Formats: sequence, structure tokens, C-alpha cells
Amino acid sequence: MRHSFGLFSATLLFTSLIAGTHAQTGPDATSTSNIETPQKVLELKNIVVTGTKEGEVDVQQVPAAISVFTAEDIQAASINSIEDLPSLTPGLTLTRNGQSSRLYLRGIGSNLDFIGSDPSVAVHIDGVYQSRTTGILNDFLDVERVEVLRGPQGTLYGRNSTGGTINVMTKLPEAKTEAKVFAEAGSYNFLSAGGSISGAVAGDQVLGRLAVLKTEHDPYVKNSNPDGVDGLLDDDTLSTRGTLRFLMNEGSELILRADYSDVDRNPGAYKTTLKTTAGGTPSLAGSVDLPDNPWTLNVNDIDPFAKIENWGTSAEYTRKLSPELSLVSLTAYRELDTNLLEDTDGSNVPAIATSYVELQDQISEELRLQYKDSRLEWVFGLYYLLENQEADTNINGVVRFDVESETRAYALFGQAAYALTPELSATLGLRYSDERKAYQNLHNHPNPANEFTVDQSASWNAWSPKFGLDYSLDSNTLLYSAISRGFKSGGYNMTSSLPEFDPEYVWSYEVGTKLERLNRKLRTNISVFYYDYSDLQVQDFVRVGVLSVSNAADATIRGFEIENQWMPVYDILLELDYAFLDAEYDKYNSPQGDASGHDLIASPRHKINLASQYFHDIQSGTLSYRLEYTWQDEQFFTAPNQDVSRQGAYGLVNMRIAYQTTDEKCQLQFYGENLTNRNYSTSSREFPSATVGVTKDINPPRTFGVKYIHGF
Repeated sequence: MRHSFGLFSATLLFTSLIAGTHAQTGPDATSTSNIETPQKVLELKNIVVTGTKEGEVDVQQVPAAISVFTAEDIQAASINSIEDLPSLTPGLTLTRNGQSSRLYLRGIGSNLDFIGSDPSVAVHIDGVYQSRTTGILNDFLDVERVEVLRGPQGTLYGRNSTGGTINVMTKLPEAKTEAKVFAEAGSYNFLSAGGSISGAVAGDQVLGRLAVLKTEHDPYVKNSNPDGVDGLLDDDTLSTRGTLRFLMNEGSELILRADYSDVDRNPGAYKTTLKTTAGGTPSLAGSVDLPDNPWTLNVNDIDPFAKIENWGTSAEYTRKLSPELSLVSLTAYRELDTNLLEDTDGSNVPAIATSYVELQDQISEELRLQYKDSRLEWVFGLYYLLENQEADTNINGVVRFDVESETRAYALFGQAAYALTPELSATLGLRYSDERKAYQNLHNHPNPANEFTVDQSASWNAWSPKFGLDYSLDSNTLLYSAISRGFKSGGYNMTSSLPEFDPEYVWSYEVGTKLERLNRKLRTNISVFYYDYSDLQVQDFVRVGVLSVSNAADATIRGFEIENQWMPVYDILLELDYAFLDAEYDKYNSPQGDASGHDLIASPRHKINLASQYFHDIQSGTLSYRLEYTWQDEQFFTAPNQDVSRQGAYGLVNMRIAYQTTDEKCQLQFYGENLTNRNYSTSSREFPSATVGVTKDINPPRTFGVKYIHGF
């Protein structure tokens, strides 16, 4: 996370968005911007999404809870990666385990990120499923839109979207030649530069687009140890993306995409609390130097690093069979190479050092038929994924896990929505998923009694139905209800000789409404949900190099979310998002104690986002001033809910001032993030009492910066 921690709300930071539309004189019903200003009469704009896999749809007409961030939002708010989204999205949180991310939506997520396991919240980029959690936090590059679909997406997406899915859609090339360059500088020698160019390659039938981004900054966390690395939490990243679009007869097209990123950084920083989960003091605490400054560590003399190389390519072919019927084929291949070394205990004591090397590749195919007429919409599809992984984990140079895993996923799915009357529609969907894993593990240990070899395979399958009704009271009011089921396949615990664990399931019951009032100056979306969550896959620490993974009996989740956007007058924008979440284990006996009745991991009960923005027209363009505040309740990072692995309630304040010229070609932004210099954690690691105890991650301090964007 760079400097976007308090950025917030589903429409977020309208700085450049409104500056650009102030000079316009007419509405654009298909724009993905969030507002329009025809002759200074402000109106919230339509936002188009494709998450229903039925083509472009106005998000206010989709009977589901979706938060959307457009290209204008991303540019104006410096939404740099998925890591910035939790501060903007009701119900979404993110924790970390070094370079691995752990996404949670409405209390559903997973702290399993090793080989043999899968996340519970799916991420798709241009429709392609991203299997590994170490590869999803790369910088956004040339992104058109981000859609966060909250709630189980078992019918249309499957593939471990138990909690929901995040869809990242990149920009497509157009026939008109256009280019953009930008540069950014900020605190801690932050430097970023890049650009994009798009236009016709061969006539109007072959279009191309190319984008590149280079980002680097010094460590946010200093190291006081003269024999160690200078600091942690720095960055040096290069990202590129290219697209070719072939336009064919009768609306058919072929889109070829390729992307590459190279990440070189010191790993995320963790600081010990000098306490154990049992409430005692770890035996090595007397040898630990714990600097008072929250952004200073004393790290021993190992040289930590994280190098991640991530690339992929895809071919998306759309064939228009008739005005109502289309055939879509999406074929993709990806590779992810991870190599890291970290001082796992986060102290000057050489207690735990971990090296990890992983090679992963995947090939996937999705084939869909899509139909849409005035009363009926349906999609029918087939899905296939083959993923191969090899990982070598080494702890203190003596404890080693040499693991290989192969996953084959098959699915058959369909969903249809039918207008029973002009106002009332019904939705019915069903997906059959079949997941198969072959797993091998060779574990070496100084104590031969602890060594083991595993060679196993297993398969799991499930049906994931969906039933829904929605009713339009008028063109600006939608009521909806839905019952759906989510499924996540079983897997393997890398640290155990009895590694297999079972799938998890969730039944979701949700009702909601989407409203637009006051001549479309006020937009309010409300959703209320209840989850019956069973066989949760939960990880706990046992001792160094040993984890316990079990299926907790069940859990109950209930809550509601409100998203508001209001522009009472032409020059003022007000935003309010609120999420309430009551997520508890019904029954779970963890290795650290009885967790029954405790909060689920990363599930703050209350979360509030507030923003106000003022727009000021001047002769040469528009100035905008925005102040943001986001607050969330306490959250726990382990099932037993110990105080030592807990983050108390905290709030973050951000500001941004932007200027955009009347012709919309130039924009200058000044920003400040975490203005109160708040020290907070989003994850913890629990170690046995013989070492340094519980550690918590460190997030960046207060930062300032300036960004310049120039379009051609």
C-alpha cells in the first residue's frame, strides 16, 4: 500500500472527473464517469459494468451489491492497486502475510495462502482468474474500471469466489489516436513515471494500445541495525501492458492481451509485540531491541528481498451469431515466479529466517453463449483451469518443504433472467464445479521423527444455485432479493503429514434496493444479508514450521451496507458509506482455545467512509478540494480473538487538491495521505513462546506528493 489508505467510497475522489465535466454542455448516458453537468445542472451519471457476463449493463439496474471505480476515479484518487480498495468498499478488508494478500468480503476470506490452498475472494483481470495471492497486488496500469461484486458468486464465477470477486477491466484501444504521459514525486523519494498510447494500427480494423509504468520509493520503515538492510517496505516495480483489437464484420472482434510486471522490493515489515498469544512474555524478549518509533525496526544481518515476476497473455474472441446471441471464448495463460527471503521474526534476534521460491503457471478456457432480448437474458458456459505449482520453503536453513501441486477445475454453468412483467423479473442460475488436486510434499527436518513424505490426490464437486427476484418501482428505484450458494474446494496443509482438508460452503440470503432521487442528484444503495457459512477452512500456528488447518464447524454472518452519493448544489459533493457486520464462529475449537462465539478474522463490526469535495471554476479550468475520512472498528487476526493479535479502532484522514485545464489535457494534483500519521496494523503473525512472540505488520506513515498528467 503506497499512499491511498484513507481513499474511499464507490465513486471516490471526483477531482479530475468533475474538473473535466464542468466544461461540458451535455449528458453522456454511456459514460463511465460518475457525474455530468449539462449547463451546470448536476446529475449523477450512469455507470456501466460487465460483471453479469451479459454485456454492458447500468450498475443501478443490476440486482446485486456492486461497488464500481471508473478510470476517472482511479486517476483522480491514485488508486494504485487492489490494496487500496478496502478503504473504499463497504465490507472489504485485506490482511497480509509477507507478500501474500488475504482478501475478505463481508467476513468471508481465508488466511491460507501457501501451495495447496486457495483464496476465498476471487480476482479476475480482463475476465482471467488470478490463482495466486502473491500476484494480485501489482500496480494498476491502464485500467478502465474495477468492479467489486459483494457476496457469493458461485453461479457465474465459481472458482473460489465464496466471498465475492474483484474484476479489473483494462482499457481497450480505439480508432482515434490518443496518448498520455504522467509523472509523480512524493515522500520517501517516491518517483513514478509512465504513459500510454492508443490508436489504429492497420486501417480501422486493427487497433492497438500500449502502456508502461515504472515506480520506486525508499523504505517506509528504517532499520536501526548498522549491519542489516537499510530498511523495509520499499518498492521498485516495472509494469507493461499491450492490447491488439481486431474488429470484424457484424460486431465480432478478437482481442489479444499481454502483460508483464517485475517487482523488486524489501518484504513487508513486521514488528514484535514481545507478547505471546497465551498472554506471557516470549523467552527471547530480553534479547530483543524494540525501537520506540513505530516506523523503525532493529532487523538482524540477513539481507531480505522479494522478487516477483508475473506475466500472462489472453485471447478473447466474440462472435455475433445474431442481434441477440453471441459466442465468447476467453483463452489465457499465466506464469508467476516468486523468490523471497525475509527476517520472519522482525527483530535483531536471529530467531526465524524464511526463504521461499515458487514457480506457478496456469492455462484456462471459458466458453460462453450470451443471449439478450427485450424480456429474456441468459448466459450458458463451460470453464476449465489447469494450474501447476512448485514451491521450496526453507526455515532457518534446516526445515524444508519441497512441494508440488496440480489443480484441474471443470465447471458447467448457466443463468437466466426473465421479465415476468415490465416491472418484475426472476433470475435462476446453476453451476456444477469439479475440482481435482494432485499433491506431493517432501519435508526435511533436523529431527528425523518430524520428517514425512506425502503423495496424495483428491477431488471435490458441488452444485451452486442462485434464485432471485427484482422489482422496478420506477426508472430510478430497484428492489431485489437473492438466495445463492458459494463453494470453495478443499486443499492441502503444506506443514502436515495428514494434509487434506475439506471444502467450505456458504448459503447467502440478501435483499437490497437501489435508489436515485432529487433529479438524480442523490444515489442511495442499501443491501441487507444473512450468511449460513459451514466447514470454514481456518489456519492456526502450532510451532515454528507447523500450522494447523481445519474445517471450523460453522459460522453465522449478518449485516447491512449503505452507499450514498449526494450533490446538493453544483459545487459540492458529499459521500457516505457505512457497513455493519456481525460475523461469529458458531462452534470452533482452535489449537489456541475455544473460539466459539468469537468474531471471524478481519471482520470489523462498523466501517464508515466520509468525504466532502468542493469545486471552483476559474478562467483556465477547474480547481477541486477534497477531504476524506475513513474509520473502522476493531478487528482480530486470529480466531481466538486475543488482544495481542488485534487492531483497535482507527481512522485515517486524506486530502487532495487538483487542477484541470478547460481542454482536459492537463491535470496537476497535490495530495496528502494518513495526515494524522496514524500507526496501525492490518495483519499479525503468531509465533510460539520460545521465540519473539506475536508480530504485527507496519503500514506507511504520513506521505505527501504531487502528480502531473498530460494528454495528447
